[in-house]
Amino acid sequence: MDIFCIIDEMASQGVVTIIIFKEEKVDIKNKIAVVTGASSGIGKAVSKKLAELGANVVLAARNHSQLDQVKVEIENSGGKAIVVPTDITQNDDVVKLIKKTISEFGKIDILVNNAYWGPAGSLEKTTKEFWDKTIDTTLKGHFLCIRTAVPYMRKAGGGRIVNIGSLAGKVGEDNRTAYCAAKWGLEGLTAALREELTRDNIHVHLISPAATNTPPWHSSGIKLTPEMLTRFIPPESIADAVAFVIQQPDQVHIPDVPVYNFRNPFEGKSSPFAD
Repeated sequence: MDIFCIIDEMASQGVVTIIIFKEEKVDIKNKIAVVTGASSGIGKAVSKKLAELGANVVLAARNHSQLDQVKVEIENSGGKAIVVPTDITQNDDVVKLIKKTISEFGKIDILVNNAYWGPAGSLEKTTKEFWDKTIDTTLKGHFLCIRTAVPYMRKAGGGRIVNIGSLAGKVGEDNRTAYCAAKWGLEGLTAALREELTRDNIHVHLISPAATNTPPWHSSGIKLTPEMLTRFIPPESIADAVAFVIQQPDQVHIPDVPVYNFRNPFEGKSSPFAD
């Protein structure tokens, strides 16, 4: 795509400078991409997008049958994918995921950390078990995946890590105590690793979506009207954001892409689960 940039600083003198340059995109054909939470929602959309762009996709999640369905959809569209059922809260499962990827493809180029668990819950309703499950899935699991994958990326001379954050990682939200804590923690993890892994030519990105049309919203207990659903972000738009950041040249780094609803689906409320 050609981009035309007009610089009119000297327009008052009758001089207009036009710079024409060609947008560079890194080809990810035959790159190896691991996507967690790949069985539905954003993870499924990201997996299909990366496969469409030519990557070999490793589909990871707990639901084996849903992963198989995503694999079929990718292959029916001419893409390539393998399924590795994984519980990212368990270190042994994560090690198996990465080792399977290496044994199958010999490397890891892209890691997309998307898996999460985040039902609503006030402070009083957030039990220790509820807290632990939220943090383990939404934060610790990402850490385990990154820690296990980075040595292989380092050995290969670099890579791309994309963490799927949230608007709830930038603002506080009522009745989302544990989820906000986990997503804010992911912001910090991403920022720290961005500094630490630069020396290894490993880019660490954050994509921060607001309300996106994914299955958990439909089982959240919130009454979703047709009008509200029209305001939700399509998961494919988040997949496009992931593709955008990983296709940038090595000298370009995009640390965070916030993706917000143009119109608030929960208009009149301070946050989706506010009383």
